[in-house]
Formats: sequence, structure tokens, C-alpha cells
Amino acid sequence: MRKSIASIVTGLAMVFVVGVFTGWAQQATVKLLSPKDGEAVGPGIVVKWEFKKAGDADHVHLYLDAANQGPQFGTSLELKGLSNGPHTVRIIAATKSHQEIGPEASVKVSVQEGTAAPVTPPPAPKRSWGY
Repeated sequence: MRKSIASIVTGLAMVFVVGVFTGWAQQATVKLLSPKDGEAVGPGIVVKWEFKKAGDADHVHLYLDAANQGPQFGTSLELKGLSNGPHTVRIIAATKSHQEIGPEASVKVSVQEGTAAPVTPPPAPKRSWGY
């Protein structure tokens, strides 16, 4: 019994040490903050994300459908002129040499005519009582 407990503890310690050296403690993370999955949006959206650099992951690549919008070093990008219908927004971690290594996140949105942000109407003109 003592040998089996010692073997288990030794095995777990080895797994932990190997995990730390292979990057468990330093994994990049990506998270899409907006738009939300399934959201109906207008023809222009601001995509916002969180990205934690780690290991070789230096920045993210942002895709609208299958089209790469280029390397992104910030935390947001405005996309304009989206056509009506469904679209997929995806971000994926990449190295300095632009090799996509993950992790990644994606959402599906739908552009519908008339879903642009509401516009506040101008105030109604005041009536004049002069004759």
C-alpha cells in the first residue's frame, strides 16, 4: 500500500513538472467580448477581445468569415460595410512570424437591414403663436 501511494505521488509530481515545462503555466488566452454569439447587428460592428500573450503567442489574427483582417495588436477593431446575412467573426493567437497557433474564439452574427443603432430623432419644432 505504501509503495502504491508513493508511486502515485511520484507520478503526479512528474506530470506536473512536465506540464510546467511544456507550457501549462504559460498558455495564451483569447476571448471575444463583443459582439455576442447569435447577435443581430447592423452593417458596422466593433469587435472587442481580450488577449493574454504567453509563450510564442504575440498577437491575434482576426477573420470575418474566411477573410483575414490582418494582424491585430490592440483589443478592438471596427468592421464596416457588412452585407446582410450571417457572418462569423474569429480570432486566433499567432506568433511573431504570423503562424497561427491557437487558442481561438469565434461568434456568429447576423446582419439585418434596419438593425443599426437607433438614432435619436431631432426635437419637434416649437409652435409659434404669432399670426
